[in-house]
Amino acid sequence: MNDSSPQELELTPDLLDYARAVALQEAKKRCPKHVDFGDVVQEALLHLMSKPPKYDPAKGASERTLIHTIVQRAVRKYVAREKRRAGRFMQAPKPVRSKEQDDQPDLLDQDENRRRDLLKKRWTTDDVLEFIDNEESRELCRVVMECQGNMSESARRLGVSEGTVRYRLKLLAPKLLAAGFDPFRNEGST
Repeated sequence: MNDSSPQELELTPDLLDYARAVALQEAKKRCPKHVDFGDVVQEALLHLMSKPPKYDPAKGASERTLIHTIVQRAVRKYVAREKRRAGRFMQAPKPVRSKEQDDQPDLLDQDENRRRDLLKKRWTTDDVLEFIDNEESRELCRVVMECQGNMSESARRLGVSEGTVRYRLKLLAPKLLAAGFDPFRNEGST
């Protein structure tokens, strides 16, 4: 190794023991408790041996520093991969209900009350239309409100297909909900 050009690092038993110690130390520091540290160490060593690193003495780093960096990176990749894999199968936590909430079945979340209150209020057509920017969209909303949410009647009056009316209303839904009008709540009924 007297040549100063980068060359493949020869993995001696001493360097492999050092890599094993570093991998175990990093695994204990970074991995969750349920993970078998032996598996992490084995995978880090396999990663190191499958593609031995290029060592350049001109850069000033020692062989051990290079081994440490590579093994540390391999352990981090293992931990990230395991977190992604565990995240795929993780169930969403169920909300905790107190005994008082179980006794009161009509108790609703505050957000649901707020949304229902917004949707219950009767707004005038002009109040709703002030939230809409485009003139064609205003016309669509005005006709749908006049037809009390009946999509077929609205489509007939506008001269477009019912699917077009639904699609355009879905695009406008955030603005309409902010105004308190939900066109999809009571389709076809008063």
